[in-house]
Amino acid sequence: MKNTLPYTLSNSFAAARDEAEVDNLLNTDVYKFLMLDFILAHSEYRDMRVRWKMTIRNKDVRIADIVPESAIREQLDATRAIKWVSQAWLSYMRGMHVGNRAMLREETLGFLSGFQLPEYSLESDGNGGYTLEFEGTWAESTLWEIYALKIVNSLYLYHYAKKAELSPIEWNGVMTRMYGRLYDNIENVRSDSRITFSEFGTRRAASTDIHRQVNAILAWSLPGQYLWTSNVMISMEMGNANPKWTNAHELRMIPTAFEDTSEGIISKMYEIDRQWQAHFPELGILLPDTFGSSFYFAHAPEDIARAHTGCRIDSKDPMIAIPEYQEFLRKWDIDPKTKIALPSDGLTYDVIQRVTDRFHGTIGTLTNGWWTELSNNTKGTIPRERERFWPFGSMSIVVKPDTVWRPDLGGWVSCVKLSDNPSKAMGSPERVVLFKKTFWVEGMERQEVVV
Repeated sequence: MKNTLPYTLSNSFAAARDEAEVDNLLNTDVYKFLMLDFILAHSEYRDMRVRWKMTIRNKDVRIADIVPESAIREQLDATRAIKWVSQAWLSYMRGMHVGNRAMLREETLGFLSGFQLPEYSLESDGNGGYTLEFEGTWAESTLWEIYALKIVNSLYLYHYAKKAELSPIEWNGVMTRMYGRLYDNIENVRSDSRITFSEFGTRRAASTDIHRQVNAILAWSLPGQYLWTSNVMISMEMGNANPKWTNAHELRMIPTAFEDTSEGIISKMYEIDRQWQAHFPELGILLPDTFGSSFYFAHAPEDIARAHTGCRIDSKDPMIAIPEYQEFLRKWDIDPKTKIALPSDGLTYDVIQRVTDRFHGTIGTLTNGWWTELSNNTKGTIPRERERFWPFGSMSIVVKPDTVWRPDLGGWVSCVKLSDNPSKAMGSPERVVLFKKTFWVEGMERQEVVV
């Protein structure tokens, strides 16, 4: 009997068609290009050598037992084989604007016109996982992050479905549950016109195929509330020249790895935020949780407070973080109604609704960066009594700068991220101790890491 069901592995995953999950370098978040533009504009940063490392925070996910090493290599190799961004795509990128000016400089577009990703290193860690690393100059290596995350996330779901021998009926059950959750979120958002959001789920999308469908559904269903996606390729395909995003923790993690004193680390953190504000004054969104937002707000200089445009709430409960941000603004006699608050970590509709009820009207713009619950809402969708192997669905996976090469020391030094959630802290023990001593770890709260 011919399979007439709407969802198949072949129309859900590029790997099932023997195609590349990432076959276009624009299949990434726009902030990677914003970061690249900033890095290339600053000679002190562009040639810093950086090693990046993949980390799966969920200790109960044994990815090597699901995804063959050869499958990951095949996908990484296919993406690395892309040797440039085409002139057609560069023309689109030239049309992306921030405010009333071009988003990216011609130097950045020229860099991309002859760009190829640097090599990677992949091996089993002997404990059910893989060690995946990338090395190159900051300018060369920064783009690997999103491509690698997209590849690993999609391969995990695809190979899990194959290994569990899910029938076509069962796979349609998975997809029906996922899209049912999406439509439930849509109906909830539609019922409250105060809620707006941007779709930030590229890095953990179930697949590129599914990500495209999710954004098409959002655009049709929620005009005016769905502000757009962070994905450059999907933005272009859908006819929009302004994908949404801010900046990333790497902006502070990498330069501070060159500092060995508390004074130097603190100074560098604020210096690079000043540089970002000067480079992208329209996108002066603070990301204060890199080393702890309580410390950041307590010590932020007045010029940064007055020049920034808003704050992304990442690893702290927005119900705590937004009042803390508002108090920071009032300290400098800045009206909170002139700024943006952007909750963006592990959001669910229930969290968005609670934050909206509490803070709508108390800040200039309250909007949301919605991630995994839109693009990979697959947890608990296996249509069986129990998962046959390790947990099925989305997982907490990151690719972050791991170490930098210090010419002054002749060796590699660890990058550090503390965040407002100690469960997300990363870095070598000795460097983490230094950063915790520097930033007090005041106001941090250990939470379960779900995305």
